[in-house]
Amino acid sequence: MRARTGNPVDVAVGARIRNLRLRNKLSQEEVGRRLKISFQQVQKYEKGTNRVGASRLSELAKIFGVSVDAFFSEVGGSGATKEAQRRPIDRLTDRHTIRLVEAYEALTDPKLKVAIVELAEQMARCQG
Repeated sequence: MRARTGNPVDVAVGARIRNLRLRNKLSQEEVGRRLKISFQQVQKYEKGTNRVGASRLSELAKIFGVSVDAFFSEVGGSGATKEAQRRPIDRLTDRHTIRLVEAYEALTDPKLKVAIVELAEQMARCQG
């Protein structure tokens, strides 16, 4: 049986749901509990295999403390706001990457920021 591929807009909205969930440090189970659905349904939303209805998007917006249009920041074109297009963290879905970026952004010393970037670049080169 072949896996279902979601519509590109549904996939983008799902990625944004995952990003917001991770940034809010919530599990799929916790989001599902708040929505009164299974964590499996949350997984399907995040993968874009199931479309999220307008009323469900409204509920998710309340959980994450964002407006409904925030779910379309991944979509591009007229569906994305200029602010969302400028914020790369809004496109991230890996929880470790989000933690790293948040920690980096919390640094106030510019020299320390440069040192962190140089260290990461050196580590990346050494992998090869």
